[in-house]
Amino acid sequence: MHLSILFVYCFLWSFFGVLPPGILNINAAKISVEQGRRAALIFTLAACLVIAAQAGIAVIIAEFLNLSADELSIIQKVGIAIFFCLSIYFFISAKVNSEPKKVELKKKRNLFLKGIIFSVLNVFPIPFYSFVCTTLTTSGNFSFSTSDVIIFILAIVVGSFMAISTYIVLFKKSNRSETFGRNTNYVLSFLALALAIFSVIKLNF
Repeated sequence: MHLSILFVYCFLWSFFGVLPPGILNINAAKISVEQGRRAALIFTLAACLVIAAQAGIAVIIAEFLNLSADELSIIQKVGIAIFFCLSIYFFISAKVNSEPKKVELKKKRNLFLKGIIFSVLNVFPIPFYSFVCTTLTTSGNFSFSTSDVIIFILAIVVGSFMAISTYIVLFKKSNRSETFGRNTNYVLSFLALALAIFSVIKLNF
């Protein structure tokens, strides 16, 4: 019963944490439209492997490292820098895709590696899941036993996968994939910039 409750808690934290438009789910939607749902699922599975590792790191931080406010601040600053870089990258990609010449998409362009890279670049889940872990520990719903840690990581991965898959289901392959891809690059650029600015404000106030 305890493990079932823990799974539900962690699943909900993860699902609703990932569900708002973000780098991973918007990219998954873009891939789904451009290359189909199977390709998007490859990207998502790769991203979820990294999310599992991030959840494990979060548990270690919560139990052993107990990072200070300054150390957490450094992680946030690294994340802010990454989001600014991603914003520039997506904006340039949108400009390149807006050229009149037709660019043929590479088949299965190492989507697995792309999912890993984008998920690794998204460092904010680590402090977030560390906070979740600490909160659950304080409320008595989580101990650092092997079974609890496994359920914690599993629930986070399943929740993340379901949230990202929601975007894959909502967007299907379309003949207007070129236009959609260009527009989503602009959306991703704006989103990354907004996340960076929001994080700067949150860090300083």
